[in-house]
Amino acid sequence: MLLSRFWYVILSLALAAAIAAVFLSTAVYNAASRHAMNQALAADTQVVNWYLNDDARRRSSLLLGVCLDDTIRKQLSKASNSMDALPKDAPQETRTALKKLADGMPADNRFDSLFAVDQYGRVVGQVGFDQASGIANFELGGYPVVADALHGWVRDDTWVLDGRIYMVVARPVEVDTAQMPAGAVVGVRVVDTEYVRQLSKRTGAAVGFYAEGTVKSKAAPEGFDPSQLDTVVSDIGNLAQDKEYQEKGKSKPKILMGDVGVIYSKIAGEAWDLGAGYVVGRAAAVAASPMAFIQLSDEKDKKSVPWLIIGGIFFLCAALGIVMSIYEHSRPLHTLRVEAQRMAKGEVDMLQVSKFRGVYRKIASDLNDGTDKVAAKGGAPRKAADLESVLGPIPAQPSMSAFSFPIEGAGGAPALAGVPAAPSSPGDRPSKPGIQPPAPRAVAIPQQPSRPAAVVQPPAPKPQMPAPKPQMPAPRQEPAAAPPPPADDGDEDATVVQQVPHEVMSQASGPQPAVRESDELAEWHTVYEDFVKTKKQCGEPTAGLTFEKFQQTLKKNRDQLVSKTQCKRVKFSVYVKDGRAALKASPVRG
Repeated sequence: MLLSRFWYVILSLALAAAIAAVFLSTAVYNAASRHAMNQALAADTQVVNWYLNDDARRRSSLLLGVCLDDTIRKQLSKASNSMDALPKDAPQETRTALKKLADGMPADNRFDSLFAVDQYGRVVGQVGFDQASGIANFELGGYPVVADALHGWVRDDTWVLDGRIYMVVARPVEVDTAQMPAGAVVGVRVVDTEYVRQLSKRTGAAVGFYAEGTVKSKAAPEGFDPSQLDTVVSDIGNLAQDKEYQEKGKSKPKILMGDVGVIYSKIAGEAWDLGAGYVVGRAAAVAASPMAFIQLSDEKDKKSVPWLIIGGIFFLCAALGIVMSIYEHSRPLHTLRVEAQRMAKGEVDMLQVSKFRGVYRKIASDLNDGTDKVAAKGGAPRKAADLESVLGPIPAQPSMSAFSFPIEGAGGAPALAGVPAAPSSPGDRPSKPGIQPPAPRAVAIPQQPSRPAAVVQPPAPKPQMPAPKPQMPAPRQEPAAAPPPPADDGDEDATVVQQVPHEVMSQASGPQPAVRESDELAEWHTVYEDFVKTKKQCGEPTAGLTFEKFQQTLKKNRDQLVSKTQCKRVKFSVYVKDGRAALKASPVRG
């Protein structure tokens, strides 16, 4: 699966590179956007300053018509000549003339208040400043801008009165050029929301005017939330420690919150000492995340993306990945599934390793090895055809008798064919040789005399059983004794089993199922103990090997062998094969 893994690595690297490029692009874009914002803020600050200066000049030009009005000049001259008190009719006539002139001014440049001041600084007449209507001897001569105008200068300034910011323009009123001005005309414009809105509209910047630690008025162009400028309130107190702001009257660009940058500038004039100024703000078009590019882009940007090329790359990469996955994963897995199904149905005993490749070849080989090891431990059931490989070779024809009955007077256990008989007293030995059976088969472990295997011994004594001697056949009817054939294991001292009298055999061959089952169970107990003992001698584990499981296995194999060979019973014995304990089954016909 090298190709698929290599392709996964390539796709992972490509995806990681794409993500890194997007994040890097986002950082570069945000840095460029903030840099552009700082430059735009510096330009906006300069533009606002130019606008304020130009507005003061335009307003001073509007005052020229007021200063040349005959009524204004006449009333100011009369008031200046009357040092004690103002002429009785001067305030009213001056107020009427000022109102007429103020109403004739353009709406965008109209003053909120106009004052006519004589040479002593007394307000002869005013319009628009209602709070001064009830004040007797109201004067403005103490303000520097008014004092300069009374001395023949055209001046502009900024006032902070009653918590509001005023843009002030003053111009002298001259009657005789050879004499001091007869007075001055002062025009006042309140810096309110309407004024700031016009300023923001003409400059394209978000502007706010602040004084006494609070924002007095603010406005912003479309797309900028003016409420974001309220955050400058918490930063105004820090301007006192800003060295550049104190020396140059303008701060460096600052980031208030998120993507909002501002520059503070002082207003030249009397308001400078009162901390009045204006702030210009802009919002940088930053991307909070790579996905924010989708929100920042418009339809034109989206159409410029080569979607066909991107789609082609996607489908090509996907097709290559699918082909590699089918070639290296799906097809071998399908082959393994098919072979496993065949093995489950019993069509094959093991997987054909040659049909697999790569890691699947190793898996198939491991499965075969594991199956063999499980079968060798007896943990896997076998079919009838594989019985020989589990229990040992099974002869086609039985070559031994499983048991024999003793002759008359014998009290010991019968001797198994191929196994030395248990010692007995001389009086118990038979006086005549018996008929020798076919060649006996060697058994790996001899049976113990105390627990004979599958020996049916008639209960003693039985009165009805005839005595052995009278029922013994005549000597002339006995066949000649043949020389004993050699045993399978080459033992010349193998015990010869004598022929049992026909009458005794007929008595013993009667149906005794309970006795046979009990004797078979006793024999299996002996085989079980020998099997466990042999396994321990061979160093094999015996944990979990109970007699119940052992008995079930013997029953199963006994039934299979009886069905196959048509024998009457099966004798099991223990032997060592390749250093491991094993069982050998011998069918018994007689």
